[in-house]
Amino acid sequence: MKQNVGGRRRFAFSPPCAAAAFCVVFLVPRAWALSPAPESGACSLENATPATVALVDEDFDLLLDDGRRAALAGLEFPGPPAKDVRARRAAAHKRLSEWLTGKDIFLGAFAGAADRWGRFPARVFAASGAGAEAPLVSVGAALLEEGLARFRPDPPAAPCAQAYLTAEAPARDASRGLWADPEMRPIDAGAKESGAALLHRKGMAIVEGKIHGVGQSAGAIYLNFSKKRFDDFSVVISRRDLAILAASGIEPPKLIGRRARVRGLIETGFGPRMAISTPAEIEILDATP
Repeated sequence: MKQNVGGRRRFAFSPPCAAAAFCVVFLVPRAWALSPAPESGACSLENATPATVALVDEDFDLLLDDGRRAALAGLEFPGPPAKDVRARRAAAHKRLSEWLTGKDIFLGAFAGAADRWGRFPARVFAASGAGAEAPLVSVGAALLEEGLARFRPDPPAAPCAQAYLTAEAPARDASRGLWADPEMRPIDAGAKESGAALLHRKGMAIVEGKIHGVGQSAGAIYLNFSKKRFDDFSVVISRRDLAILAASGIEPPKLIGRRARVRGLIETGFGPRMAISTPAEIEILDATP
């Protein structure tokens, strides 16, 4: 059975077991806290098309019944350096599989062509519970809100960056899910020995702290999170990316004295550094002075 939602045809979802009320709680334990997916905007149902999930593979890609493979762009599932990686990945995979396998979804492509692995980076929307009246919600936002994944600033997911960061915040602040693991939480750049710890960090790191100064070279600008430029953490911004950041209000000279949170890979050639190129990779944590 189908029904119209905001002028768009959507699928009515039937409960997968007899105890429908139990299934809603078990399958989507916190999705009710999310607002229904917006009908228009950069990270919305606009231009999303119906699809059916045949399988969620071990890498969390969605295999569709028409043969396409969709990737949940903007999400990082548990991996190194998380403790109990297998258990955490299994829990996230179980949640996603039970919610989506065999179900109808709405799929919004972030890119017109597949990536090198044959996947289409996508935003995905599904019913937040059993029954025809269950609203469609963002699957990515739901997983972030439940603490099953962290936001990863993939370039294709940039339109959803703010929505995903907003969804992630309650789980991060409450140390829910993977955020209960100290290895997955943001690293305080001002803490003792934080620089040495970052040199050994694998995978995406999230670092936050006060920007003490701004340096520059012929090709880059540096945000220094300490007065010890080559020993402690700094962020590198290529000059060719300055205009992109400035368009979102991120201007390095104006960040001195401000607190920021950045996420990305750590480079170790000249001390712990992180290169950023888009607004999705940096959050300013305090109000404008």
